[in-house]
Amino acid sequence: MNIMTDSLGAGRSVPVAKKQTGIADLQSQYEGKVLALVVRDLAPVDPKAGEGIVMELVTRVWGMAERHAATAGRTTWAHLSWFAHHVVANRQQTAGC
Repeated sequence: MNIMTDSLGAGRSVPVAKKQTGIADLQSQYEGKVLALVVRDLAPVDPKAGEGIVMELVTRVWGMAERHAATAGRTTWAHLSWFAHHVVANRQQTAGC
């Protein structure tokens, strides 16, 4: 637990729990790139895919990254890009059903 001073309290110390997940740094660094990659890969497959589908796939990418980080100890951009390609390539196609 870190003790931080809030800006409104003018010196009043407020305990703040420092919450770090296994992929928090990766998310802050690559969140936009993962989103762009999913959109780019999805466009030829499902050009009418809405925001809900895109965000579902992005969520799957981060879930895979979190599981990978927990077991492999290291997750890089190469892993993230593979996860993005994988979720787009393996998503269920429902067009025309």
